[in-house]
Amino acid sequence: MKVIRTLVVLDRGKIIDSAEWEKIHLAYTDAIRAMVHPPGSKQFTIRKKSRKLNKLGKPTSQWNRNGVSPIKEQFLDEMLKRRWKLEDPLDISALMENYRASKEVEELFLEYPSKKGHTEPLHNLVGDFDCSFKIADRWRAVIEWETGNISSSHRSMNKLCLALMTSQIEIGVLIVPSRALYPHLTDRIGNWMELSPYLHFWKRAGEFVKNGLLAVTVVEHDELTDDPSVPYIGQGKDGRSAEGKTKSKQVGV
Repeated sequence: MKVIRTLVVLDRGKIIDSAEWEKIHLAYTDAIRAMVHPPGSKQFTIRKKSRKLNKLGKPTSQWNRNGVSPIKEQFLDEMLKRRWKLEDPLDISALMENYRASKEVEELFLEYPSKKGHTEPLHNLVGDFDCSFKIADRWRAVIEWETGNISSSHRSMNKLCLALMTSQIEIGVLIVPSRALYPHLTDRIGNWMELSPYLHFWKRAGEFVKNGLLAVTVVEHDELTDDPSVPYIGQGKDGRSAEGKTKSKQVGV
């Protein structure tokens, strides 16, 4: 699989110039370039999307596309080989405690119409990161590989920003498919084109980060084909994949 670009959205503390960031970037981009399809081949070849046929063999309004979960699983397998840790949690309770101690929470969250500060405890768990690595016992780097829709991409970026703001990580990366790749994946997968208009918003989050780097890496297939001998990548059991399977049954494919 190809790495099209890595865009550094925010950088506080000149991490972009550090040897640690260079090592982290090399580790996960090497893992991406090691990914192949079909299994056993030397490159990542993906099957073009095609119209689904009904029981009479006529084209429908639905498409055959490639699933995304197996792609992510292959990436995580490669990261495991590089001794990265999988499913690392993020707890923002420290951020909440700081707000309560400084009474900033009363200024940020007001109930209406009373205009009194909201005092009910806020939920402080926002899910696990796909993989993480502690480099030289100094910095923690985490990576999210996008397998959901564009809303999922926004949640991932917000989670990375929260982790940077609370100093729980120093390097956060989101990996998304390119404009050329995403039409051939599960319907409406989060992608670079839809994410890019919001980059200025996340860059502003850097004003609350003491030391940290946030980046987006865009990936793409090595080759696109309509060769029927190249199988479609299987779909997962949740999210858009499950919806796609349901639609397949509805059109009798």
